[in-house]
Amino acid sequence: MKCFWISFVFIFFQVSFAQNDSLFIDGQQLIYENKFDEAIDFYKNRLAETENREQTFESYMGLAEVYKLNLDYNQANDFYLKAFEIVKETDNPQLKFLYHVKMAEFYRKRTLFKEASTELDKASLILKYNTISDASLVKFYSRKAALFTEYFHKQDSTLLYAERALKLAKKINDKDNIFYSTLEISGVYEDQKEYGKAISYLQELIVYALENKLIQQRADAYVNYTRLLIKDNQLNKALTESLKALDFAKKNELLYNEILFTDNTRNIYEKLGNTNKAYEYLKIRLQLTDQYYQLEHNKFLFELEEKYKLEDKENQIKINTLEIDNQNKALATNKTKLYVSIVFLVFAIAIAILIAHFLKKEKNSNKQLQDLSQENEFLLSEANHRINNNLQLVVILISDQLKKTKGQEGFQLKNILTKVEAISTLHKHLYKNEDKKKVDIHDYLNDVKATFFEVFKENDIQNKFHIASAETPTDYAMYLGLLLTELYINSIKHAFGSQDHKEIDFELKYDENNFLYFNYSDNGTQAKGKKIQPKLIDKICRQLKIEYDIDTTNGFNFSFEKKLNND
Repeated sequence: MKCFWISFVFIFFQVSFAQNDSLFIDGQQLIYENKFDEAIDFYKNRLAETENREQTFESYMGLAEVYKLNLDYNQANDFYLKAFEIVKETDNPQLKFLYHVKMAEFYRKRTLFKEASTELDKASLILKYNTISDASLVKFYSRKAALFTEYFHKQDSTLLYAERALKLAKKINDKDNIFYSTLEISGVYEDQKEYGKAISYLQELIVYALENKLIQQRADAYVNYTRLLIKDNQLNKALTESLKALDFAKKNELLYNEILFTDNTRNIYEKLGNTNKAYEYLKIRLQLTDQYYQLEHNKFLFELEEKYKLEDKENQIKINTLEIDNQNKALATNKTKLYVSIVFLVFAIAIAILIAHFLKKEKNSNKQLQDLSQENEFLLSEANHRINNNLQLVVILISDQLKKTKGQEGFQLKNILTKVEAISTLHKHLYKNEDKKKVDIHDYLNDVKATFFEVFKENDIQNKFHIASAETPTDYAMYLGLLLTELYINSIKHAFGSQDHKEIDFELKYDENNFLYFNYSDNGTQAKGKKIQPKLIDKICRQLKIEYDIDTTNGFNFSFEKKLNND
């Protein structure tokens, strides 16, 4: 009998969710076709028409999805919070499970992978004790696959969850997850350097997105497809497809994708040796980037203006309410009290005029300060964009010269290029941070390491990299980035010789007493037993005011510890 009731409840929820899915399939299709304004109207109309808590939850989640795709994370977060209130009220495990899966994707979209992983762990706990609908389960498997690709970097797990998601998505005809599960599978083959298989999957996805009117998905497929053609050295085909993708992004007003495709086109022309075309598309990319940031700036000013209009209206309402109260009190008094009231009224008016005068002066002063603050923020933003663009131009010019140069001189140019990229990476972190005096050393050094990815691959070097998360003063971060860059270059150039197994290990720890522990080593045989004191590394260490140790007993090991002053 107990089993019967469990089965009945499960079937009830399956039917309930199937009804909700059918109700909101039109809204999901509007999202697929990139019609965000129409999708917002659709979900808001559904909210006005229904009193069903599950359907209200679906409407809130739909609105959150639209705003998330529109990069309006504040609005998205508001609707996620409203959806969470329904989850708490109903205590429905189906809704709770779907909420945690959606929040995981919300955090993943913002590259907050640790928080995304926590949300999926919560969903896993619910799944352990409840039977979940296929519609929610397919989303769970798909997001697990994405997290294993981007955060845990485990290809086998990515493939496992992507294939589970794809099987379920085909069963219930979930177009979005059919697409993204297949996209994750193609990414696994790309990592395994099976470019033919990966390209074949992406070609099928482009056709699938076209047939099902999946606008953003088609753009995402084009991004991976053109990048993979470049990796596979199919440069002429990559150029044709990249130009086609660029035209598609323009027609559908996908400004961010337009920037990516323009940069891909620039990269292809650079690899084909057409420097003039590469420079032409670089200028277009920079113009589009300025346009993108200008749109963000204008949006900020509009929201600020609306905020102050609302505050003015509220103040006017308060003043009107105060006047009405005074009039009612005056009418309610007798003749004797009327004269007293008149005296007080005159006094109150005089005080109000005096206060209004000072408020007006203060408001004008505040407005001037706000205008100056906004102007300074805009000028600083513009300066940062110009610096970033100029640094990228320097990187392109050095890269162009590097292609024409070989041997020792070519390695020296690559040495310079990595240092410029380290400084450029630090600059990106600085102007994205609210606190310009500090950067997160974990994110910054991870980005520095990423610039060596291709070099490590070319030289068949294994790399182990463990960085603690710590807020570090900007000047320390810059020297640490240059120090790591120089250590990598020295290992690549001098350490290994012809040995088969090459490995570089780097670890940075940070304890509760503000001590930073830096340890770098390689297993190269060239330095064993030798006394080494690299000149540039020594100069950087003097700038950091540190005493360091070099041990060549089992290869090359460089280490130091330093107490940071974060005041």
